Amino acid sequence: MPFDLPASIVKSADGRPPRIVFLPGLCSNAGAYLWGFAEAARAHGGAVAIDGDKPCGGLQDFRSISSDPKHEEPRIQAALAAAGHATPASADVILVGYSLGATLIENLVKASPDRYPRVVLIGSPRDPRLDWLKGARAVATMSCSFDVPRRMKGAVRMLEGAGIRSSYFEMPGCTHGNLAEGDRVFSEVLTWITSS
Repeated sequence: MPFDLPASIVKSADGRPPRIVFLPGLCSNAGAYLWGFAEAARAHGGAVAIDGDKPCGGLQDFRSISSDPKHEEPRIQAALAAAGHATPASADVILVGYSLGATLIENLVKASPDRYPRVVLIGSPRDPRLDWLKGARAVATMSCSFDVPRRMKGAVRMLEGAGIRSSYFEMPGCTHGNLAEGDRVFSEVLTWITSS
């Protein structure tokens, strides 16, 4: 991306610009996550994964994202433009956030609910907030089975109680910061959310 770190991309099967934006958390490598569900991303419209722009100690290939939408939204728009969207601000995208990336997504939905109606929250570091997500049309929550499934299942109950279409998906046998059966689980998630 111009004046920023490179973003990782998986092109869509039909050659259109990506419709999925993946946002990692603290001390993460967005590209490494993306390769964990690359085939599902390709089949469901392609994806761009944006690393954080904050250094993570001495870890060269890992960076941290912030939860500040004013800082991160211009980076998202730049990544979408670099990936081929002529008008990134009006692109129909699905935001997928892992850990702090999920918190960032809540902040983005709170600030621009019309812009981000469909989101996927993975392993949130705190309970998702209804007052921040009330403008979303559909929210998928995910967790590794050994991470925070109770928190993410509870979010679905809360959101459904408020009339927001929601569903929980689980990656088996993994802990926070990991992916398990990524292509299978993400295919289920993306099929569900694109039908919303």
